[in-house]
Amino acid sequence: MCQVTFSIGRQYACEVMCDVLDLDVCHLILGRPWQIDAGVIYDGRANVYSLDWKGKRLRLLPGSRDGKTSNANTSSAAMMQIVTGPTLLLNWKDESAMWALVTTDVLTSQVTPAPKLVEGLLEEFRDVCPSELPAALPPLRSIQHQIDFIPNASLPNLPHYRLNPT
Repeated sequence: MCQVTFSIGRQYACEVMCDVLDLDVCHLILGRPWQIDAGVIYDGRANVYSLDWKGKRLRLLPGSRDGKTSNANTSSAAMMQIVTGPTLLLNWKDESAMWALVTTDVLTSQVTPAPKLVEGLLEEFRDVCPSELPAALPPLRSIQHQIDFIPNASLPNLPHYRLNPT
């Protein structure tokens, strides 16, 4: 083990105790101990780590496939992220400029004509299907359905009929 000083961008610098291993993937793996010590919050949907450091909110964004980071601080190109409403509310205090486009689902009810076969069935059973549904439950009847159980009897936990095990 050894003490390693590392930095992320120009804003974050830290020292951690690391296990030394031969790695082909990257230079440093920041695991759960660092995440707990730094108070890191992980957003799995956006694949973003965020932490508070010296009064600033830092967000560690995933790198792109070509090796360039997608962090807005290292690139002059605009960055766009799709976030949920709660995530947007959590990050509204970020110092960088933020534009929000809020979208909503428009519910449109389009009545499509029923196929000829269905229309025939609906016409045949028109007396069973009312044109308007009642606004309340049906009234109580004099005969109610009930199942009388034998006290302290075990209920059968079997299928209704034989089923293929697969």
